[in-house]
Amino acid sequence: MGTTITLTVVATSETVANTALNAGFATVAEMERLFSSYRQDSVLAQVNRAAGGEPVSVPGDFVTLALLARKATEVSEGAFNPLVGPAVRLWGIPENPRVPDEAELTALRPLVSDPQGLAIDEFSHRVRLREPGMALGYGGIAKGFTADKVTEVLQGHGIAGGIVAIAGDIRVFGTHPDGTPWRVGVRPPREGEGSGPLATLEMTGGAVSTSGDYERFFELDGVRYHHILDPRTLWPAKAGTVSVTVTAHSGALADALATALFVMGPVEGLALAERMPRVEALFVDTTGTQSATSGWPGTEFLREPPANGLRD
Repeated sequence: MGTTITLTVVATSETVANTALNAGFATVAEMERLFSSYRQDSVLAQVNRAAGGEPVSVPGDFVTLALLARKATEVSEGAFNPLVGPAVRLWGIPENPRVPDEAELTALRPLVSDPQGLAIDEFSHRVRLREPGMALGYGGIAKGFTADKVTEVLQGHGIAGGIVAIAGDIRVFGTHPDGTPWRVGVRPPREGEGSGPLATLEMTGGAVSTSGDYERFFELDGVRYHHILDPRTLWPAKAGTVSVTVTAHSGALADALATALFVMGPVEGLALAERMPRVEALFVDTTGTQSATSGWPGTEFLREPPANGLRD
């Protein structure tokens, strides 16, 4: 997945732990085979190559994520949109970054803005991008979804507690062996901002996800261009936000919302988060000012097993 993955488990024996960890990392590899935008042999790459052609048969997990992503697009009114793939390619951040001209972006907008651009047949497990040139990009939800899947696998192998950390997407379940909650730190978006985390969350369940402009970006003529594109403009989001951290029941939900809220900015983003049950958010803007939902961090309400989706 092009990122650091750390699995921490509480187990009854080293044998149980090793078996579970091997299964967990195997699940990560399987999710990468499905959703990686870096591998030409991934299912995602196959779907993108077939854009405008015949439907592609895909595994059930691909259909599940596609439906979750569609729901996230609806909930966020387009601030999250996996069809932004062609624009992500054009900007090339971070591997081959450049600033596209407006004519190039204008040509791509019809490929991104069609809400029916991806046809999903959840019964036959087939998907189809309707127009040539369309491309999916699940970078804003796949890591959280993977964290959910790994958590299910670890629990299925008898693991009573643990942390699944995939870059800025973290899924937590259970407790330390002594019964104390896991502690998850929220990093400052700029180096040198204080000596510790923005917040330390005590968690026994649920997920936390952070999106920010500091992981992947480039600078040109004194302007910072980050990798989180606004699907409505196809430019890096300019809502005055440098980071957003979301807590929620599932990794998929937290991941997608962190992306969407970053694009929306504090005013619209906080309003959306306040409307969603058991979702909380912390924003940091370009001046370093923090703003949060009324129930932040809300982790005491995330103890039940996750609903792997966007319904909660």
